[in-house]
Amino acid sequence: MIKNSERLDLTLKAQSHDSLVSVIMPTYNCLSYLPSAIDSVLAQGVSFELLIVDDGSTDGSDIWLAEQAKKDPRIKVIKGEHKGVSAARNLAIKVAQGDWIAFLDADDFWYKRKLKAQLETVYSNPNCVMNFTEYDHLDEQGVDLGRCFHFWPRFSALLKGVTTDYAMISGKDKTCVYEENIIGTSTVLVKTRAIREVGGFDETLFSASDWDLWLKLSNKGDLSVIKYSTTHYLVRSNSISRNQQRRLKSMLCILERYKPSMETLNPYCYTPAFARFKLAEAEALQGQPGGYWPAVLSYIQACYRLPTKRNFRACLSHFVYGLWRHA
Repeated sequence: MIKNSERLDLTLKAQSHDSLVSVIMPTYNCLSYLPSAIDSVLAQGVSFELLIVDDGSTDGSDIWLAEQAKKDPRIKVIKGEHKGVSAARNLAIKVAQGDWIAFLDADDFWYKRKLKAQLETVYSNPNCVMNFTEYDHLDEQGVDLGRCFHFWPRFSALLKGVTTDYAMISGKDKTCVYEENIIGTSTVLVKTRAIREVGGFDETLFSASDWDLWLKLSNKGDLSVIKYSTTHYLVRSNSISRNQQRRLKSMLCILERYKPSMETLNPYCYTPAFARFKLAEAEALQGQPGGYWPAVLSYIQACYRLPTKRNFRACLSHFVYGLWRHA
């Protein structure tokens, strides 16, 4: 159950738990974004090593990164094999020297004190294996697209009664990660020992390997969440998967993979989780040729499983749009 704790002290003094944090940053042709991402790590004010995995970039990133590594010995560049982001992160996990690992995508950046606040949180709660935070969605033009947690009504309701800056997530409440994919990878701080014990990211999954990992970690201990935003998350115009069927197949695989362990915690968690999958399926179908009526069916199934205002609005909006389009 989510528990209140004392308010975070963000004016942290020198602390005995100033552990080394291994920051893992995969990058592929992100040279224009790298300076902001790296600067945000340098400004954190904690002991860290920055492991940047260049996954076969062709935009000059390798030369620029080599120069940065010469300037700051905390920056270490690893040559990836262009096998994808999960493989790139796993390469860095194997060599990470920190007690904790933080992830940051090359096109995102952190706000100041992000890592300090997270270290304070996890060291205040010995059973905590992972912390994540709220984050801001912005597009390439800098338009604010809203904060992540606002998109997830069930999780927002879970946090509603918490009056402090962070909350612990334990017991049956851990199924919130199963019901809604609320965690942004660039906000995560995880115990190195725990992530190695569960085997890191599943490289066989086409998509959602991060969601899979958070669910594996939830079986290793408690989670914690910082309620305010610590991260700028870039929504790029080309970030939508071109192979939606493979993405949906990965989602369904994960949904079924963790159903037994999640239902052990909360026997009612599968219904909202499956409804979310049907919603994602509907959204994928509606943009495809001949996908209008299959999308309607998926929307109806989502509403049947989880009859919320949000699901009904999405279904009605799609139905009305179809009528207008074919009028």
